[in-house]
Amino acid sequence: MAGNDLWVLYRIAEQYYKKGKTQEEISREENISRSQVSRMLDRAKTQGIVRVDVTLPQDLDDDSLEDFLSQNLKLDRVVIARSEIGWKSSRIYDSIAEAAAYYLPRMLRDSTVVGVGWGETVYRFASLLRSRPTLPGAIIVPLMGVSASPSPYLQINAIVDRMADHLRAERYFTNLAIYREKSVPLTVYEQKRLESLREYWDKMDAAVFGLGTIDASCKAFDEEVSDTSRERLMNSGAAGEILSQYYYADGTLLTYDEDYETNAFPLDGMRKVAKRICLAGGINKAESILAAAHAGYYTVLLTDSLTARRLYELVRSEIMR
Repeated sequence: MAGNDLWVLYRIAEQYYKKGKTQEEISREENISRSQVSRMLDRAKTQGIVRVDVTLPQDLDDDSLEDFLSQNLKLDRVVIARSEIGWKSSRIYDSIAEAAAYYLPRMLRDSTVVGVGWGETVYRFASLLRSRPTLPGAIIVPLMGVSASPSPYLQINAIVDRMADHLRAERYFTNLAIYREKSVPLTVYEQKRLESLREYWDKMDAAVFGLGTIDASCKAFDEEVSDTSRERLMNSGAAGEILSQYYYADGTLLTYDEDYETNAFPLDGMRKVAKRICLAGGINKAESILAAAHAGYYTVLLTDSLTARRLYELVRSEIMR
């Protein structure tokens, strides 16, 4: 094509794409038909004068971000709580917990058996709930055994009790340790308690739990198991933890420890629970949150705005590949 023809195509394309003129306006100014303008714009693309680039925006407002994440992570809902650069993790967890205390009573309405896990955000959520007759006739049950740690965030029965008290629900406690040495069998009483807990798990229609990174989870693991088992876990390459069970970046579960058994609701059975609500925030958890979403471990996510934006970057990168 002659240089003069290329110049004409460039001029037409510039008016349409850069100056925002309509094809009708261009046809009048150039004294050519509208159909000629259309053909010339197509030729401008063919000749590489016009290049189409489709991309996702660098940032979204919170409402758009909630919609984007829920759709692309195949979730029922995403709720974003406020966070700002420089906030300590405890303030971020408080923000998520406050949002959970507002939204979850309505999300849990009509649930009959609600399982709950441990963790700092879940603990704060249970503490921030306000008394209301939300779940009459329902029962709150632990999703995991008790920890020997003095941390209040790992006291599963206390979390169950607070949540049940504020939601006016019944409660069920456990005395089973979260980790049990496989060489030590359960007593008859412990076996009965475990069977009773599993009966509730079979009927569970909602679950509320936190999510952790492997480094943070090992702080609790430190007090429960041997140095060998802890080192094996640290070197496993696991991406995250839910209910003291560990999973890789592709969502597959880390096989149980050779020496210990975990007394917790099996994470691979979580997909069968109708409402699966995860409370998790902190930019350092973004990859773990994403992996758990892809694995289908939760259907509702409550997180903070900084973490949500990091999740957006990760999902955006997946889409743009």
